[in-house]
Amino acid sequence: MLEEMVEHVPKASSGLRWRAEAGAALIEALTDAGHPDAADGARTAYPLTDSDDPRDPDRRLDPVADDLALCLVGSVPDGEAALAALRSGVPEWIASAADPAGAEIAAREWLAWADGPPDRGGCWTTSRLEHRFLLRFGHGDTAAVVAATGFGGGSARWHHLTWLPEAMVALDGDDELDEPAERTDVLLATPLRYPGQPADRYWQLEDGAVDIAAIEAQPHDLARLCLAEFALNSGDDWLIVPVDGRAGALNQVRSVVVRNSFGEETSIGDASAARRGRGFRIFEVTAEDGRELDGVVLAPTGPTPLVGDPIEEVALLRDEVANLAWAVETVVPGRSGDGRRRDGESPSRRPRTPDDIEPGDLWYELAGTVPAHWIPLVPVRLAPGQVALRKGAMLDAAGEPVHPAGELLTPTPLTFPMEEIPREGVTVRTVPVLSRRRNGSYARWTGHRVNVGRGEGASAFVSDAAHLPPAAR
Repeated sequence: MLEEMVEHVPKASSGLRWRAEAGAALIEALTDAGHPDAADGARTAYPLTDSDDPRDPDRRLDPVADDLALCLVGSVPDGEAALAALRSGVPEWIASAADPAGAEIAAREWLAWADGPPDRGGCWTTSRLEHRFLLRFGHGDTAAVVAATGFGGGSARWHHLTWLPEAMVALDGDDELDEPAERTDVLLATPLRYPGQPADRYWQLEDGAVDIAAIEAQPHDLARLCLAEFALNSGDDWLIVPVDGRAGALNQVRSVVVRNSFGEETSIGDASAARRGRGFRIFEVTAEDGRELDGVVLAPTGPTPLVGDPIEEVALLRDEVANLAWAVETVVPGRSGDGRRRDGESPSRRPRTPDDIEPGDLWYELAGTVPAHWIPLVPVRLAPGQVALRKGAMLDAAGEPVHPAGELLTPTPLTFPMEEIPREGVTVRTVPVLSRRRNGSYARWTGHRVNVGRGEGASAFVSDAAHLPPAAR
């Protein structure tokens, strides 16, 4: 499934809930395979413990973690620790089991389930806030390669793709692939129907919910006038033929032959050939020079997935007053693995006024303070006439840099081109996703979703400020 292979973010699957679920699945796999002694050994070798959050010392921002720890600690092993041990070799609790070979097989099957399909993920580009990947349809001389360079998450469609006419991609096993499949379908054409369509028979009552004749349009509103004209005069002149396309393939129509009631056959030409390169087109994948890819691309996507609450959310916004941009971490993963808000953390402490200052003296402040979850993006000059926004760091009261708490802003250095953070801002969410593969099995991954922001922000950040002592104010 394309979404699972493209969107998955491996580092986002952590937290007490995930460690407990993975550990419980390991115990179940070993017990069902007939290795209870190995299950007891895994529970003893990797005890599940609750972790601390240095940004939440009072444990009040993620109360779900305390409830999970109360129920799960001591009953299931730490699945994350078991994963690390199995990836590095054969643990002692498997080697000392009554049936080491059988226990290892069951553990390896659990490891394959926990890791998911191989080579998934890795398409996310943080600096561009998008997924980038290539798709190849077919092989050999008939192969078509398309690229996605602006996919922000969700379901990939034709408008996310760009055709690369000169690209050639060779993969292992191409010699064993079948030739392109061809088929001939005999279908019954039916009249095109839509809400409010004029009746094509006398004395037939039309749908009163839609009144096309009542459309209000000015003489210069050509699009609306053309729509009404088509619906009233030519709406019942069209036939529709449902053709099942093959998912994960480039579907091409070679010929269409219409047979009427008298047995006469008429060959229908390719209408796109006469209109190619003229006007607005949809459902076509084009190259950068405007050439159209012949056929309809149906990406190997899955059904509409279930998307959970974000476990991480970052708002990228501009602050023209401070001449900066900010990456505001509104939601980060908590101890439980669920998202928790950062605006409830203790506020940053301002530098203390010097004790030896006189009533009439001024004290100088190099830079003001902002909340700890506001990460500055500082303008930097990359080349003559080229300016970008690079992740910086504020200093706390002890003079130490304040680092991001989530995974999205972890890469360092992290530089955003200016056009990636427009005036309206950008919001990036990391969400858990659940869907089904074509064979009916569940697919679970964690992916990013990119949406338009809420406009500019005001951090109230000031620098190079002179203050009077509190007593003199």
